[in-house]
Amino acid sequence: MPRGDKYIGLKRFLLSSVAPMVILSFKDIERIIGNTLPKSAYVHAEAWWSNNYDHSQAIAWMDAGYETDYVTDNYKDEKIVFVKR
Repeated sequence: MPRGDKYIGLKRFLLSSVAPMVILSFKDIERIIGNTLPKSAYVHAEAWWSNNYDHSQAIAWMDAGYETDYVTDNYKDEKIVFVKR
């Protein structure tokens, strides 16, 4: 599986959005990708959700033209904010 393919559903979802900001719960993302997120997405949220092409999951949102916003409170609420670049 090429890097980022597990998250192709998220990429497609974000590509279809024209919103400058998209807020999704971790559960929303699991429904979108049709799979559960790894435990590290919950336990090490700040690192896992970072905008880093070395992380296969970040390829999905960065290639769709979004970056994650580092609002720590959102991680505690199991939500992530994607901001259009």
